[in-house]
Amino acid sequence: MLPAPRFFGVVRFVGVAVAAATLLLLLAGDAAADEPGLPPGGSFIDDDESTQEGYIEALAAVGVTRGCNPPLNDRFCPGEFVTRAQLASFLARALDLPPAAEPDRFQDVDDSPHAMDIDSLVAAGITRGCNPPGNDRFCPERHVSRGEMAAFLVRAFGYPAPEGVDTFGDDDESIFEHDIEALFAADLTAGCDWRSYCPNRPVSRRNLAVFLVRALDLEPMVPPPRPRTIGEFTTYHQCCESRVTNIHLIADTVDGAVVSPGETWSINDYVGRRTTSKGFVPAGAIIGGELVCCDHPANIGGGTSQFATTLYNAVFFAGLEDVTHTPHSIYFARYPLGHEATLGWTTPDLEFRNDMDDPVTIETSYTSTSMTVRLVGVPDGRSVHSSVSGSATTSGGGTVTVTRNIDWPDGTATVQTWFHRYNPLPVDDGGGDPPSPPGPTPL
Repeated sequence: MLPAPRFFGVVRFVGVAVAAATLLLLLAGDAAADEPGLPPGGSFIDDDESTQEGYIEALAAVGVTRGCNPPLNDRFCPGEFVTRAQLASFLARALDLPPAAEPDRFQDVDDSPHAMDIDSLVAAGITRGCNPPGNDRFCPERHVSRGEMAAFLVRAFGYPAPEGVDTFGDDDESIFEHDIEALFAADLTAGCDWRSYCPNRPVSRRNLAVFLVRALDLEPMVPPPRPRTIGEFTTYHQCCESRVTNIHLIADTVDGAVVSPGETWSINDYVGRRTTSKGFVPAGAIIGGELVCCDHPANIGGGTSQFATTLYNAVFFAGLEDVTHTPHSIYFARYPLGHEATLGWTTPDLEFRNDMDDPVTIETSYTSTSMTVRLVGVPDGRSVHSSVSGSATTSGGGTVTVTRNIDWPDGTATVQTWFHRYNPLPVDDGGGDPPSPPGPTPL
């Protein structure tokens, strides 16, 4: 086995080790006492699916990493390989190294944003360069291998290498073998595979985060899950009709509504009666089983069933609990068969219960010909699939059966079925709003 090169003096090495130990005490105290908690999803938007997210957050919490896309720095770029220049900054922050008294040692780092940190590593004896014996270059953009990283960490943190040990079978020809053994003895690595360390493999930013968190003796910090879309649906309509004014107004009113865990939410309770004083206008409605426009009080707010139908479908496919919904008494082709809900005052109403453990936010958006509702929450593993049987037309009516299957993470399933009969209507003048007769009965 070849000994690993050592580029630091004894006095300098002791100084770095003491500085590292002091920083560890400070970091541990700060993390325990002052950490205010992480926002949902954590500091970065691109590591939510990474098993190393907790390690990345731990580094961010103590200022060792700031992100990879300044000035926004909302990304960590976990899969990107670490360059020697980037590693210098990681280590300089981790060890809280002071600026070098004699900067600009290397001729290839003048334009690097990491130049000061590279000089600090030289002053601390952690690196001498990349082109011995001259060592007038640092090779700042070269990717760091796992073997090379081992050498940097051993010099930075002072891990002793055990003698007469050969843990891994793939590093016998590596000049970093002693450093790799030192990392293994310090419990910083178990290798990349069975009896393998993969010394020539480049180091990703997420893997470096794991090594640094272990070296700094920090605890991984797993943030609360980031809310995401759990249900979304879009319906379509004709442009520029009076009903569109009502659709947009009710969408704007509901946008941003938050439904707490366990809460039953109602459109009518939240929006209230649709009135002209609120900006709603007359539009077509189903009154007494007929399409009427537009002198009846119930015509005020006509068209809002388009919003109710859109929200109902978002709720349906999110797998949230359906408390009450009522399809139209007459079938309209602009709505999915059986998958629709009308609205009136005080009935019919659309109510659903948030049976998840986290809040659900209702987000709405629209164009001149479409209406979209998006439900944002923390997924709990449930999945939904459904089926529809039957047929209907506006003039002839018809029957429909809607079935929803909810599969739960524990392997159980819930099956729900609704049956609805549409009444025939000889004339369709494009209306279609409250009030309407009672709708489907769950079977």
